[in-house]
Amino acid sequence: SIVTQLMAIEKQPLQVLQTKAGTIQTQMSAIGQLQSQVSGLHDAADALSKADAYTQMSATASDSALTVSATAKAATGSHAITVSTLAAGQTLVSAAGQFAAATDTVGTGKLTISLGRWSGGDPPTAFTPKSGSTDITIDIGNGDATLQGIRDKINSANAGVVASIVTDTSGARLSLRSASTGQDNGFRITVTDDDSNATDAAGLSRLAYDPAGNTTQMLRAQAASDTQATVDGIAVSSATDTLDNVIEGLTIKINKPPGTAVSVAVAQNTDNVKSLVGKFVSAFNALSKTLSDDTRYDPATKTAALFQGDSTVLALQNQMRSLVSQGTKSSAVFGTLSSLGVQLQKEGSLTVDDTKFGNALGKLAEVAKALANSDSSQGGLGIAKRFANWADGLVDAAGGALSSRTKTLQSRLNDNQKQQDALNDRLSNTERRLRTTYSALDTTASKYSQLSNYVNQYVTQLANTKSSGS
Repeated sequence: SIVTQLMAIEKQPLQVLQTKAGTIQTQMSAIGQLQSQVSGLHDAADALSKADAYTQMSATASDSALTVSATAKAATGSHAITVSTLAAGQTLVSAAGQFAAATDTVGTGKLTISLGRWSGGDPPTAFTPKSGSTDITIDIGNGDATLQGIRDKINSANAGVVASIVTDTSGARLSLRSASTGQDNGFRITVTDDDSNATDAAGLSRLAYDPAGNTTQMLRAQAASDTQATVDGIAVSSATDTLDNVIEGLTIKINKPPGTAVSVAVAQNTDNVKSLVGKFVSAFNALSKTLSDDTRYDPATKTAALFQGDSTVLALQNQMRSLVSQGTKSSAVFGTLSSLGVQLQKEGSLTVDDTKFGNALGKLAEVAKALANSDSSQGGLGIAKRFANWADGLVDAAGGALSSRTKTLQSRLNDNQKQQDALNDRLSNTERRLRTTYSALDTTASKYSQLSNYVNQYVTQLANTKSSGS
């Protein structure tokens, strides 16, 4: 008990060190939060300082039949688009009644599939191979000679044709369709039939389709075709249901042929700038609130926040507000955030006057100069660019104020731990010494206690002897 009480006194310096370590760790966590929020402000300011943020365009269609997207190359204006037909792929089906089931045997031999464009009416009379394509020849042996076996061989050949089996009232029929739409993705099927007759309605030749070669055992259910449309009265076509760069900078997806002409309007995308400014203001306000919370003093409770009076953290507050009011000379129209409608409040936060900012966006080129100009000469650096540079410098690993503060705190924490380790070693030695000393005292006291008991017993016995003798 004595040793425990003595060690409690000896450990008081250790408790002081542990309390200091806890404070340092709390400060490191708070600095880490500041670094994260400064990085968030940097990202928001950096996005706002990119020139292409102010050159984006938006496009809208007057009918949901079209979906339109725009790039920066699109020009402001409107266009009238009329769609007559959508792109389609070619579809062939085997003749009705030839096969009762998918397991029926068709025949053996070779199928050759050629991609290309049919022309000359219906049935077509001429076939032009697709530029860059290669004919695919598929061997059909005894193990593949059924309708379903041939379907699987065609699908695994990657010949630009997709095969399936459709069952109707007449039985099973092989369906072949183009893997891609467009006139150039039509296809021809020629057959080398092992029954020595490649044109009759027997064996593998039942799957032949070559009108130009007078072999049409399969039936064409749908011809391959391109999308046909007019844009501002000019005829255009596409192998898909998308008109890409027919109008520079626009991609027009056709969802269905509209009944009438559809108007497409192209304008500058100011919504993107609004969104970026909103993210910047949110990031600024989050950092500003944290700085205020960490440096305030509550007179009612007489409690100081973690960084109350801290020069580094207070400097961040002052720098932020200075950057807001400093402005720029890059624009002759908008020299400050306030002139854009982004205003600093008394408590240090930013708010956006939607009306004033909306009017400013009517002069988007000047807004871009005020926020994103990268020329730092004669005070011309854009406000967002200046914020991005400032935030980047704070978290720079080589010498940023916050990075340096983190390193300093980590060094103090390491030193504190070394002091704790040394003190723990000394406390262990002290406790060991005290226990040795008091154990020895306890042993000595025990001996004296035994001697005292002996003397007491002797005196009592002596007294009793004298009393009986009298």
